[in-house]
Formats: sequence, structure tokens, C-alpha cells
Amino acid sequence: MKKEILQNLIEEYKNSGKKYFSFKKLKEDLFKQFPDYNPETLKKNLSRFKKDNIIFSAGRGWYSFLPDVFKLDIEPIRNIINLLKREFPLLEFNIWSTEQLLPYFHHIPTRFFTFIYADKDYLQTIYEKLIIKGKKVILNPSRKEAENIFNVERDTSILRPSISLEPKENNHSTIEKMLVDIYIEKDILHFMDEWEYERIFENIAAYNLIHIDLITYYIRRRKLSKNCPLYAILNKYCAERTGG
Repeated sequence: MKKEILQNLIEEYKNSGKKYFSFKKLKEDLFKQFPDYNPETLKKNLSRFKKDNIIFSAGRGWYSFLPDVFKLDIEPIRNIINLLKREFPLLEFNIWSTEQLLPYFHHIPTRFFTFIYADKDYLQTIYEKLIIKGKKVILNPSRKEAENIFNVERDTSILRPSISLEPKENNHSTIEKMLVDIYIEKDILHFMDEWEYERIFENIAAYNLIHIDLITYYIRRRKLSKNCPLYAILNKYCAERTGG
């Protein structure tokens, strides 16, 4: 009986069109309706549902109905990663490129932007090395500077100071970091409008499992406002409100 009560509540989230729900939301809704529900029974039943592939882990404190974990294509940034590792073997850096998300765009872009994050004290040195290598590189452009420099046709690399504790794997950014960074950069550099961003987000998060905890964590690391529209986009797919 207890198992059916919990499963029915989870099915309500799923039938509402949500792709993710938090343990916090589930616990609140469950105990509101059934105050005597045993917390240990809740944990045991959730473990059974995971084993039965009814739900899947979407990061710390989050679950999803999506079985397939998003697989990020690293190939578009492999050469630049190898170049930087060869030239700066001790350098801590991570990279992402809009080209990695090419299958998820609605309008196919005519140029791509590669973002390189490293210690701010090394950005000038990296910039000079990439220029020598014949790359189109821009050093930490501001919103005002972007208005003058982005009438270019070539694919461009952007150097940015690294963010402490940013989600990364080896030398590439995770998809969760990318989705937050792209949201910020699209407004600074004007390479994507809001509608295109939302389509990309939907094409990824609504069909592939991502870690919601990493996104919300990194939004806070980037010091975005609690009223940031990115939260509203995220909340389209999550039963729990993620901001505010």
C-alpha cells in the first residue's frame, strides 16, 4: 500500500509533463497527504523504483523519468584541448564550444564560438600563443566590446577567467556548466536569442538526463539573480521550483 501511494504521487509528476522532481518536493507532497508515512519506507521504496528503472538519479536530491544520460560530444574541442595541454602542460583549464551542441540548434549557426576558461593571470599568455598558432581569439570581451568585434565570419575562441569549482571533467566543461554559461554569454556576445536558447535547452533536458543539482549549483556560483529567467526555463521541466 505504501509503495503504491508513493508510486501514484510520482506518476502525477510524470503525467504533468515534468521530467525531473526533487526529493524535497516529493517528501513535502507525500507527508502533506500522508503524515504517518515512514521516512525510511520512503527511502527504501525510492531505491526499489531506481532498481526497477521507474526513476533515475538526476544528481544529489533529484530524480528523473529519463533513462538516457546526455552524452556530450567532445570531438569539436579535442584539437584545442590537445594544443593547450601540449603548450601548457601544467595549466588548469576547461573548454566548451557551441559546435558541441550543433544537433540541438533549430537554426544552424554559420560560425561557432569556443570558450576557454583558465586562471586570469594566464589568459594573456594563452591569447598570445593562440594568435601565433593562427587562431581567431578574443581576450575576455565585455558586452560593449562585443558590439564592435563580432562582425567576423571565422570561428572564434573566447578567453574567460575560470570560475572556482565550476563543473568540469578533465579539460572540458560539463553540459550543465555549458547550459548556464551559454545563457550568460548569449546576452553578452549576442550570438543567440532567447528563443534559440530555449529550444536547445528543451532538446537536451527534455529528452536526455542531466544533473539538475549541478545546474542550480552553478547558477549560484555565477551569482545570477533569484529572478533570473533561466530558473523559469528550468522550472518547465522540474516539479520543484529551482530558484527564489
